[in-house]
Amino acid sequence: MSKDKTMEPMTGDTVETDGIYANEAGQEVTLKRGDEFPADLVLGRTTWELQGFADEAEIDHDQTELNPLRKRVDTRT
Repeated sequence: MSKDKTMEPMTGDTVETDGIYANEAGQEVTLKRGDEFPADLVLGRTTWELQGFADEAEIDHDQTELNPLRKRVDTRT
């Protein structure tokens, strides 16, 4: 019996990490953080496993999307 208590994300859950995910049927999709895990056409609700990071995925390590943009003040007069 496995002692690993973590659960794979399910259809309808929110994606936390940009990357390429595969479901139980082997279907692969590229998802970005904030997306919703899709349902499979045959299986319906399914689990998803991270296969790797997508080349085109831009990882926002500083989480700048959560910080409002600051206006730049020109101090030169």
